[in-house]
Amino acid sequence: MVLAGLIVWGNGCTARRPSPPPSPPQTLASLPSAQDLLAPLQARQQVITGLRGLAKVSYRDAHEKGSATQAVALATPDRFRLELFTLLGVAAIHTCDGQQLAAYLPRDKVLYRGVASPFNIARLTQVLLSAREITRLLMGFPPFPVEGTVVPVRREPAGTYRLDFRRPNGSLTTLRFDSATKRLIGWSVRDAAGTLQAQGELSDYRQVQDIFFPFAISLSDAQRAQQVSLAYQEVSVGPILSAALFRLDTPTGVEEIDIDAYRLHSP
Repeated sequence: MVLAGLIVWGNGCTARRPSPPPSPPQTLASLPSAQDLLAPLQARQQVITGLRGLAKVSYRDAHEKGSATQAVALATPDRFRLELFTLLGVAAIHTCDGQQLAAYLPRDKVLYRGVASPFNIARLTQVLLSAREITRLLMGFPPFPVEGTVVPVRREPAGTYRLDFRRPNGSLTTLRFDSATKRLIGWSVRDAAGTLQAQGELSDYRQVQDIFFPFAISLSDAQRAQQVSLAYQEVSVGPILSAALFRLDTPTGVEEIDIDAYRLHSP
């Protein structure tokens, strides 16, 4: 082989450079580990124990749609205060201290109060989530716990990394990360039969203090027939918020309705 090479060069011929070797097939070694993807998410979760923000919230389903400005106050693990504004002023205030839920509608001069169950939250907010799940969602995290048997990381055609968790009940939770930044950009939940139950997207990451926070958060059902989108305009993370902020006293002249008693006595 050496002799053949010398003959080529000695005859004044231009040597042909060998073609570069083909790219190696995608292997597990070329992909980030599950911990590589989860570490930034876990670090952000440790930092954000409280949040205050101002956002534009949009809601759409088969029957109605609309948007409004909303002031948000959150504290881990399950406390929130949501104040909804329209051009006419405050339209609604929802509070949850982890145990009790309250919803004040100034225009109707009525305040609803009851146990902070997912059923009651859905009755008052049209979103069937627990108080803990709402808090996590609005803090820019998947609403469900990230737990279960980890399926190896995969790269999807859209340029994202996919990380699946198989739970003991057979359901599957999926996290999707941007392959360039490794930031969480989506999540979904499927039941044991593989049917999509809910999905969410996160985008428009901006630096807030020392972390990157998703200013755009959306939640939708399997068919995207019902969708809630939140676009933060201002965000402050880490403040220590007073427990009183998440409780709502009944204003003078306002009727209070026990929604648990109403449910028990309604036909």
